[in-house]
Amino acid sequence: MMSIHRVFTLFLLLINANFAEAQTNINRVIPNNVFSQTKQIKTTFNDLRFESIYFSTLMPKKIVIEQLESFYGELGSFEKEKKVYNSSIQTKGELLSLVTTIVKKEKRVFIYISDKEDLKKQASINNLQESFKKILMRKFVNDYINELEKNIKKIDKKQNKIIRNNPNNLLMNSTFFYKIYQKKESKKVGLKSALETLYEELEDTKKIYNSIK
Repeated sequence: MMSIHRVFTLFLLLINANFAEAQTNINRVIPNNVFSQTKQIKTTFNDLRFESIYFSTLMPKKIVIEQLESFYGELGSFEKEKKVYNSSIQTKGELLSLVTTIVKKEKRVFIYISDKEDLKKQASINNLQESFKKILMRKFVNDYINELEKNIKKIDKKQNKIIRNNPNNLLMNSTFFYKIYQKKESKKVGLKSALETLYEELEDTKKIYNSIK
């Protein structure tokens, strides 16, 4: 009988293997350069400078702003003054008073957050930034899922049209109809293969979406 220690070791190995596989799959859908690592820097919020925690992304600024406002709205309240969000956030039983600014430069969008107190709440802000990054990652993957579903509908529609318009088998005695039939039939097979690939990609991508927590 397997010892408890061995069972626990195998359990940890299985978790690590699944995590590594999930990370590899995420990198397949989200290129490494889409999101940067979280870092610390001195930042100007309107006219004041504070230590802040930030990361950058290649996602459009409009989407980042929409997701941030939705995120802050769920966790507390915020108001925007010029380019700075003043927010009161409740997270994990802790109330955070934060300033946030979103800046686009060199084709990347930067999200800076500070507590205006030289990052006394650094751990909490780090967690907040990581949570927001995962929200953006899920948005990125979800938009990819939507595009896959659109392509599946287009190919499915095209395939059905070919099936409807293909000559009846009874007309195969005509060389003209024979050639049309073979051409459209081969195209139908190609579209079917494309559909199968898209469905597989869709299922894999949905699993990746669900793994981002």
